[in-house]
Amino acid sequence: MTRTIELSAAYARLALQTGVAPADTLLQGINLTTEVLAGMEFIDAQSLAMLFRNYDRCVPDRAWTTRLGAQFNIAAHGPLGFAALSAPTLGAALDVMGTLQESRNTTFSAHIYATDTHYVLQFQDATAEPDFAQWLMEVVCKVMEELLSAILGHAVSKNVIICFTHPPPRDCELVVAGFNGTVRFNAAENSIAVPLAWRHLPSPLYDEPVYRANVIKCRELIAAREQIGSIAIAVRNRLRNHFDSQLLHTDGADAPPTLEQIAELMHLTPRTLIRKLQREQSTYKRELESLRREYAERLLQNARHKVADVAEILGYREAANFTRAFKRWYGESPAAWRRR
Repeated sequence: MTRTIELSAAYARLALQTGVAPADTLLQGINLTTEVLAGMEFIDAQSLAMLFRNYDRCVPDRAWTTRLGAQFNIAAHGPLGFAALSAPTLGAALDVMGTLQESRNTTFSAHIYATDTHYVLQFQDATAEPDFAQWLMEVVCKVMEELLSAILGHAVSKNVIICFTHPPPRDCELVVAGFNGTVRFNAAENSIAVPLAWRHLPSPLYDEPVYRANVIKCRELIAAREQIGSIAIAVRNRLRNHFDSQLLHTDGADAPPTLEQIAELMHLTPRTLIRKLQREQSTYKRELESLRREYAERLLQNARHKVADVAEILGYREAANFTRAFKRWYGESPAAWRRR
């Protein structure tokens, strides 16, 4: 079974609300009414592609993609948007959009990577519909540009690089003018890249409880909509949700869910879960230790967490056990690593 290629119906509702043409005109060829669309959470890619084709015929120029993207409030993405807006840093906001976008959109995949100079959020089309992919990539990159501007407190400058794999469209000058960053066509990838140093810029919109709660919600949405996928990733997401939940609680930490508990949540026997993980060259212990190491780094960078607090959050009964594990990972104690 293959996954459904769909995305947030908010894209369609926003297009109708712009008033460029009557709703009946924009919905021509689509088996939807405005009333039905108002109650939909997701719309299939083919329907939105048809709406975009109708939209393109009704506007005076090709730069409608940037105008539409500029009107799209990032919060309209639901938990995904709220998680990005409330993330601690600009890099963390991009991480959210790169790793959790499937909670609202399966028309493209996203990938985060760093070069020597830039932190890059890359998009890869999954629709195989060239015109729609071009329009959507431009809308999405404009939405991302607006998110960056909200975090920075001002419009981005030309050192933000926006790349598209498609050739320059008609009215190219108007499309380019719709972005504040540097736009490149005929590129090797669809992406938006910020200077690497921006990755650690603190966000004025940071709200730890809101951020953690919405990250958890995004992972739950992804898990609920998964039709096929990696068992190892599914286990990892459940463990991530546990650790993120611990960061929201101040009344003592709970132990991470056991393999048996995760198997029950996934409606599998422990033996079946072990076998499925082995097929992906993984184990429950490996996933747990990998995440403990990741969260240990993150938590120790925050001065308000004592080493004993970090050990408790990560599910170690004794701080000494955490210290031994940390020395195995990094060759030094948590306190020494933090001082260095």
